[in-house]
Amino acid sequence: MTNPLLTKTTAELRASFASGESTPTDVLDATLDHIATTNPLINAIAYIDEPGARKAAQDATNRLRTGRALSDLDGIPVTIKDSIHAVGMPWRHGVKANADLPMSTVDAPPAARLKEAGAVVVGKTTMPDMGMMAAGVSSLYGITRNPWDLSRNTGGSSSGAGASLASGIGFGSVGSDIAGSVRLPAGHCGLVALKPTQGRIPHLAPSTMRSAGPMARTVDDLIDLYRVITRPDPRDTWSLPYEDTADIHAPISPAGLRIGVMLDMGYGTTISDDVLPVVRSAASHLQAAGAVVAEMPPIFGEDPYPALDRLFQVRARTEWESIPEARRSEVLPAVAVWASGAAKYTAAQFSRDTDAVMRAQEIVRAKTGEFDFVISPVIPTIGFGAEAVGLDAAQPLAHCSFTAWFNQTAQPASSICFGFAEQMPIGIQVAGPRFADQAVLRLTKWLEGAREFDMAWPTDVAAEKIGASA
Repeated sequence: MTNPLLTKTTAELRASFASGESTPTDVLDATLDHIATTNPLINAIAYIDEPGARKAAQDATNRLRTGRALSDLDGIPVTIKDSIHAVGMPWRHGVKANADLPMSTVDAPPAARLKEAGAVVVGKTTMPDMGMMAAGVSSLYGITRNPWDLSRNTGGSSSGAGASLASGIGFGSVGSDIAGSVRLPAGHCGLVALKPTQGRIPHLAPSTMRSAGPMARTVDDLIDLYRVITRPDPRDTWSLPYEDTADIHAPISPAGLRIGVMLDMGYGTTISDDVLPVVRSAASHLQAAGAVVAEMPPIFGEDPYPALDRLFQVRARTEWESIPEARRSEVLPAVAVWASGAAKYTAAQFSRDTDAVMRAQEIVRAKTGEFDFVISPVIPTIGFGAEAVGLDAAQPLAHCSFTAWFNQTAQPASSICFGFAEQMPIGIQVAGPRFADQAVLRLTKWLEGAREFDMAWPTDVAAEKIGASA
């Protein structure tokens, strides 16, 4: 049975620390024990920094005894994605060919902010090669499995973050998102996640497409993480100024809001009959609360994805070429073969594709800009098998149609579970205007409160697996 400490929210943990019922050291011990029994089944944890975590937990325990908490995350166990540099931890980017790289000597902004806040960074989570798949398959780590059903995929590329949180490992995780990589695992695993306005959460290397993003089991837990990792960092060129988050935990009322319901991108996989009712249920709840809800026509008249896919191919091919030639064969074939097409692209082609993507992003911005918020599926289907690299093996990011364009427009977009089918969670996406990150989170919290079910997290996956094998 899962230790009761691991089923608490971060607010409940803080109260437990304040009353003396438990300490950060107690919670870390429970977390490490849970990893030992659960991770062999889900394969979500890439690296455990036990010495660093124990020191952080003891330091937090000492501080909290004297009432000197550094933040709301002080003493709380969290994880970070393999792609986020942290001193003394490995950076492998999911690639077997990187297995011998030296340990990191710098804290990327998310890791630095977590440490400054007193969070207990337990270790790193798994990801697919180069982050260029929306699935939990890696040449280095193997297959990361969904704790709701071990035969199912976690999504990606923050695959280990999704699986670990859903199974009760840690109380928050920082992933990164280039086409949906925190929202997609959240959708597959029933979590809450946010792809922020680019620059709101500083990261390295600076990017106008990829962003670090928080993931958690509840909106309030995610907000606690958000308030820490959004603190500015001059190392990121696009880092935004400090923002006041005093009212961020208060749900926003839907009354009077204009809500667009995006069900058709005009290309890509059609929404399945299992997912569609979940999105419409969320729309109905919003409408019943006074929102003005309208179903949007298809976003695109022509398929914009080939140009975006080629840009992703170029990105992956560039990283592939940076690997020593003798080790390039170790890259996951699904990524290497897909990226190989970029070898024949010219600089002129790259420039044309960049322009085409910019035109497409303006279409998305303009059409979603007619509303205060837009809701949609996160994934157009329930999901796919654990061993699969996506819905289309030839284009491993093709099923990210509902998520990828908000990376291009830099709009904040969250994911939250709003239903189930085949005993698997189904996530919806909430997107808002650029810089409206807090408003997106506040509406996401309202939706969390409107759900007609409680989340029964699969934290006893190890016990269930043993029972099924008996």
